[in-house]
Amino acid sequence: MRSIINLILLCSLSLNIYLDWQRPNSFLQKVFSDDVETLLVTNTVASYTTETIEQPPTQSLLAQAQSNPAEQSFADGDLMEALAQWRTSTSHTQSISTIHNWINKLKNTLNSATSTALAEYLLFVQNYLAIVPNDFLALQFEAEIFVAQGERVEAIYRFIRLFQQYPEHEYLKKVITELISIELSELLEQNNWHELIEKGQLWLSEQPENLVLIAHIAKAYLALDNNLEAELLLTQLSKQQQQHQLIAPLLAELNSKHQQVETIPLVRHGEHYILQAKIAGQQIDLMIDTGASTTALTSAQFDLLGYGVSFLTSRRVSTANGVVEIPFYQSAGIQIGSKQQTPFEFGVMTSSTQGPGLLGMNFLRHFKFEIDQQNAQLILKPRQ
Repeated sequence: MRSIINLILLCSLSLNIYLDWQRPNSFLQKVFSDDVETLLVTNTVASYTTETIEQPPTQSLLAQAQSNPAEQSFADGDLMEALAQWRTSTSHTQSISTIHNWINKLKNTLNSATSTALAEYLLFVQNYLAIVPNDFLALQFEAEIFVAQGERVEAIYRFIRLFQQYPEHEYLKKVITELISIELSELLEQNNWHELIEKGQLWLSEQPENLVLIAHIAKAYLALDNNLEAELLLTQLSKQQQQHQLIAPLLAELNSKHQQVETIPLVRHGEHYILQAKIAGQQIDLMIDTGASTTALTSAQFDLLGYGVSFLTSRRVSTANGVVEIPFYQSAGIQIGSKQQTPFEFGVMTSSTQGPGLLGMNFLRHFKFEIDQQNAQLILKPRQ
């Protein structure tokens, strides 16, 4: 009985569904159509999203780069405009890494860049350093631009200053040494001794252990027969440094000069002879006096002396006017011709302002000497 009732209900429901489907504005047709449309839209969005994700990002990034005015200006070669836009940008270009990327790209073109381009590079990096003054990469690039421009002296100065600021970058010492060696070698080839010494002494104050630098300066002194300065420079080195392949030949040359016979031109002054000596960087006229035990300068000559003079003591000495007390000083050395004595003591005749000083035996006794009166020469021979 229950089965018959269920069958009757099922038939009734089916009939009602059929009759509703046939009506205009059927409720069942509307519901069914909305479900299908929703399903189709959902599948379409999912398909589009999948395709979008799978597309490579190259075109998107390229468009982003083209829309970045700072990068576009740099790509166009307008460095100053790129820097100006970098400063005002609020995007990711407001980062140091962007500038570093630009600098690395410019570095790759240094060897082929024109002088105009190099000038633009320098202006660009110096304007950036005005904003970020301690940027190591930018400071190094600035020095490298000076090298590329042929401004080697300025480049050396920049690299020295950079190494002082960042001593952890040990390789900078090698860069500085190589640049100094090139610069001094050119001056050496030109026999430009005075400029070599001037520049070399400046750099030596910054790199006192640079043997290449010391060797070049010593060569210049020897070429100028300024053996005293060469000896002072070389003898301050350690024994190990003196055996270095650059230093040992210079010491041998210096020793050879010591062994040579030296003839010093003299000027007659009545029955006496006057020669020129160098003391404390000054040329001083001295009259040979074999009866004087020590060398003495006039007060006027003493006032001319430059560096390296220190007071020792006051002593009583015998003069033509009797026994007097005079001050004694010590200088780094005295040089006559190529011969020198280091260190060297001398007195100052405070009561004497005119005429030459006196060359005494504290210099002459170190040599076998004779005065060639006929040719007006002082002959100095090394003592064996």
